[in-house]
Amino acid sequence: MQSALDQFRISIARVRDLIAIYNSVQMQATTALDLTDMLRAALVMAVSALDYYIHEVVTLSMLEIHRGQRPEPVVSRNSSQSAFSRFKVSLGNARQERLTALDITSLKNDIQQALGSAFTAESHTLNEVLPILSRSISNRLNSNSWLEDEIRQTLSYKSFQQPNNIADAIRLISDVSLWVSVANILGKPTEMVKQQLTFIVDRRNKIAHEADIDMTYGIGNRWPIDEDLVNEAVTFIEQLIEAIHQSL
Repeated sequence: MQSALDQFRISIARVRDLIAIYNSVQMQATTALDLTDMLRAALVMAVSALDYYIHEVVTLSMLEIHRGQRPEPVVSRNSSQSAFSRFKVSLGNARQERLTALDITSLKNDIQQALGSAFTAESHTLNEVLPILSRSISNRLNSNSWLEDEIRQTLSYKSFQQPNNIADAIRLISDVSLWVSVANILGKPTEMVKQQLTFIVDRRNKIAHEADIDMTYGIGNRWPIDEDLVNEAVTFIEQLIEAIHQSL
């Protein structure tokens, strides 16, 4: 779970590097050169870092719950199961993983690796082979690679940027009242935090899906953007993710 936060911090550092490059080039360029697309790219990257963090922290935490390393969220009053328990996975993939774990050929390879290349040419007692066989099967059956693939595939179709979508994702791993907790940590009203995030994401969507074009003034005009707006958005996203991680 910590790795999700570490990766987010690296991503945000890259965003700040891009803003620094914008400042450096701007100081040397003439006003005729429009460099604002670098700021637009930085804003899009910052929101992407947020989205990736939510995907990653949810995936890793769900695996921890499955392994018994993290408690399952408490069941809400309106449901008989937690969001985690309602998460759907493919039985076909689970069955295939089990068949792979019990594959005789691959188990033979594990035994041969443990006992050496002369395994097939020499006789061995059950006391020598059984512990190796048991350990190999246990390791394979306890592997969560299939479950991780299932979680990532299911979540890959979802966007975790807007406040409600983020809260839905966090319910898979925690029963914390997310935005209340985050707002308390940030020292701001809950609705203000959600509105600020919504504003940033809406602007990101204008850039990513509408080329940031403002049709009010005709073809070729874009919504204005400056360094202060982007720096404020990046700082807010950074504080937001730190607060979310602290809440979990």
